[in-house]
Amino acid sequence: MREKIVALIVCLIIFAVVLSFAISTAVRSSTRPAADKTPAAAEKIPTPAEQPTAEPIPQPEPLPALPPAPVKKHRFKSTDHPSYTADFDFSKRKLLPAALAKTPLKAGILVDLDTRQVIWEKNSNQGVPIASLTKLLTIYTAFEELERKNDIDLNTRVTVSTECTLTAPVKIKLRPGEKVRLHELFLYSMLKSANDAAHLIAEYFGNGDSNEFIKLMNRKAAAINMTSAKFHNANGLPIYEKKTTDARMNIASCHDMVKLIERIYDYPMILRYTSCREKNSRHGNLRNGNQLLGKVKGMEGLKTGYTNAAGHCLAFSCRRGNRRLAGVVTGFSKRQNCFAFTAKLLEWGFKN
Repeated sequence: MREKIVALIVCLIIFAVVLSFAISTAVRSSTRPAADKTPAAAEKIPTPAEQPTAEPIPQPEPLPALPPAPVKKHRFKSTDHPSYTADFDFSKRKLLPAALAKTPLKAGILVDLDTRQVIWEKNSNQGVPIASLTKLLTIYTAFEELERKNDIDLNTRVTVSTECTLTAPVKIKLRPGEKVRLHELFLYSMLKSANDAAHLIAEYFGNGDSNEFIKLMNRKAAAINMTSAKFHNANGLPIYEKKTTDARMNIASCHDMVKLIERIYDYPMILRYTSCREKNSRHGNLRNGNQLLGKVKGMEGLKTGYTNAAGHCLAFSCRRGNRRLAGVVTGFSKRQNCFAFTAKLLEWGFKN
């Protein structure tokens, strides 16, 4: 009996100790401060409104706008030709000295292009055959087309046609299927007066039909008031009809041809061709037919010509100081007489 009483007392003591420990733990938990449940309890993240205002990052000064690229108004043309309201002034023309006046020629004119005064003329308004002087209108018309067509230039290659190679001499002897640059065709036409080259120019700018180019040449002539001019081809050769000896020939007055020369000055590149004395090419050495180049001071070209009907002809221009004289003479029986007369005419003209 005594042993049961002792065991009961021991159990009560153990119970009292456990209960006392439990009560003490509960009291400590109730008095401990709550844990900070914010992220990284070490520092509170400020709201945007609480953040300090940062200094703005300096931006570089904007670059000034580049000026617009200059618009190139002309590709080959130096300037717009002035619109003349009057023709050349014939009122002050003079008589030639006796030594020159007796020279046999069909027609001619000498004009001061700066004052537009006619210094001398003979039958200058009469339409006459002009032979290869025609090629001046051919190259002028071609450059007018080059000016307005941005997809072609002097390096554009042209395929030689069979029709082109059938033209009569003088020619450069182009071969069918050969590809030739426009630059070369202009050289051949101006320096060698190659008829095949001039015909090919007409074919190319006539979109394969030389007759279309001839129509364009006549429209250009009319636009610059070449009132007596009529063109049938681009090279100046007479065109003989079948079963007849009659021939169609390119006609213009010397007066008209100086109007054309005046317009050609709008295209400095044409003058480079007409004034070139000699040039090597893949078709041989080319020599300008104008023998006055390099011999007459200030001579600038432009073109020689000859057929039986036209005789020996020369379209020329010459610049000395502030004066530029231009002229055309036709109908000489001998080539040397044509050059000799022109040289003396210019010397006299610059004194008047």
